[in-house]
Amino acid sequence: MRDIAYEQALLRHQRRMLRILDEYSRENTDTWTERDFLAIQRALQVYIESFIGMARYFVQQKYSLSVSQSREALDELKSRGDLTVQQHEELLKIVGLRNVLAHDYLEINDSIMQAVVIKKHYAIMDTLFSEWRQALDLL
Repeated sequence: MRDIAYEQALLRHQRRMLRILDEYSRENTDTWTERDFLAIQRALQVYIESFIGMARYFVQQKYSLSVSQSREALDELKSRGDLTVQQHEELLKIVGLRNVLAHDYLEINDSIMQAVVIKKHYAIMDTLFSEWRQALDLL
């Protein structure tokens, strides 16, 4: 059974974090302060976590499978054709970034954060969010 309130909460978080990241992607990185880097890190972490939640939810809704880990959800989506091999590989890197942000906060490299934001490496998640929400409407 769909949980529309959960979907809406995920979408609110996703849209808010995407807006913040996109704003930073248009700024001159030379002007970013320590506070900006912390805001970017938090926005990326929340954005990726909301994506992981959506991936797990999508697997549960579409295939009636309960998965407890992000990797498990992504592997399931790849095996069923909902993700290409390339998308799967890119998403595993993004989930790895989330793990660094959440657990290795002493080792975060600011130049990596700049590259992720400027090159919008997070954009793949927005596309998949939209595709999965449309697919849910058809179930």
